[in-house]
Amino acid sequence: MKKILKKVLNVAWKAGLGMIGLLILLLFVDYSVIKVKDSYGRAEWRDCSLSKSVVIRAYNNDVYRVYNKQSKHYTTPKLSWVSGVPSRDSITVFCDRTGKRGFLNINTGEIVIPAQYKKAWHFSEGVAAVLGSNGKIGFIDYNNNLVIDYEIPYREIDDYIFKDGYCYVTYWDKELRGYRTALYGLKQRGIVIGWNYTSIYSPNADGYRIAINDEGYWLYDKDFNLVFDHPYESIRYGYHVSGIFVTQGYVKQRIDYDGTVLDPFVIDDVERITYMSGVTNPIIDNDNENYIQKETMEFEPDIMVYEVNFRFGLMDAHTGRIITPAMYSNIEMVSKELFKADLGNAYSESVLIDRHGKVVL
Repeated sequence: MKKILKKVLNVAWKAGLGMIGLLILLLFVDYSVIKVKDSYGRAEWRDCSLSKSVVIRAYNNDVYRVYNKQSKHYTTPKLSWVSGVPSRDSITVFCDRTGKRGFLNINTGEIVIPAQYKKAWHFSEGVAAVLGSNGKIGFIDYNNNLVIDYEIPYREIDDYIFKDGYCYVTYWDKELRGYRTALYGLKQRGIVIGWNYTSIYSPNADGYRIAINDEGYWLYDKDFNLVFDHPYESIRYGYHVSGIFVTQGYVKQRIDYDGTVLDPFVIDDVERITYMSGVTNPIIDNDNENYIQKETMEFEPDIMVYEVNFRFGLMDAHTGRIITPAMYSNIEMVSKELFKADLGNAYSESVLIDRHGKVVL
């Protein structure tokens, strides 16, 4: 009897030990499955639609695949990221697991240009900017053919997007310590306004463009020819009126594109001025035991301040005769006979001028 009981206990002990081992194994397998699922499973909340039929499917290990809901199959391998829906085209950018960029169609999900570029931007008007092996930007078409050569200096914050056939590009010139801007044309397949400008304006309704450099303001026509052979201190489009506004020697005029003067003297604003002629008699403030004096202001009837391009000058209030050019950053009266005129330099320096515009020594 004892032998039988001993055998039963021995079998039961081994069976219990086996059950414990099996339970540990099941727990380990379940934990491994959960861990794998948490690390590599789907992250549906991060999915993003590219079109009605195509969606970007996200995974917990920060990879993405493009899925076509109509054909019910994946159209790409695992990717590092897929850019969103482009604003001006149906081709978007993706980045593979090696860091290379390529392009895919948002309506089909199919890769149209395999990953091969270090940097790439959305298509616009049939072309897209890519970074060449020489570290400069060029433009390719849908067939991956080079349309504009790799010659544009790369700047990380730029989008390199064509709009209405043109793309503005900018870079920092280390030697000149300033920005340089150029305009590229899609039809011309290259540069139409060169790099010797700091900025280039969008065209006005007549197709004219303003370009600015250290020499001043220049004007180009719709065929990118210089309208004038010299720069102006300022050029502004004449919105709602014909021609343009130009400033030279502190004088603003409205002229036609052939140089004909339409308005010989244009101002931006005029302002009446006053000066302090004295103070009132002292008044005792019984609460604070202080004297209060109120300034007495006098209106200047004969002279006013006029403005041209945020600069100021003196003008005869009765005849409109110019007393001083609009060359000061601010003018204010300090007495009946004197004006303080700010030079507008970095040190906020000023000069005193009299009623005739002469500097008082």
